[in-house]
Amino acid sequence: MGTAYTEPTGLNRFWLGFLLGVVFPVVFFLLYFMFRFRDLTFEQFIHILFQSGKYVHVVSLSVFANLIPFMFFVRSDRFKSGRGVMAITILFVISIFILKFSM
Repeated sequence: MGTAYTEPTGLNRFWLGFLLGVVFPVVFFLLYFMFRFRDLTFEQFIHILFQSGKYVHVVSLSVFANLIPFMFFVRSDRFKSGRGVMAITILFVISIFILKFSM
């Protein structure tokens, strides 16, 4: 008959997914800053984001970058890492929700 399912051993750790789930949005946020506002300092960029009220939009867009590692982990049957990415994404969404309604 068929072969038994074996779980992939490499890159299948919750903490790895959690870590990549933090790194991807931060890198995407910095890339957005570098390519969109290259003539400003980082402090000016942050000030403009909060002054214009666009900080929630930019952070939400940055968290969307977690789709890349999540899809990689899920398609390669590394579900523990996928859970880590999903966990940090949910924490980001809760934080964004709190930010949106508290400021």
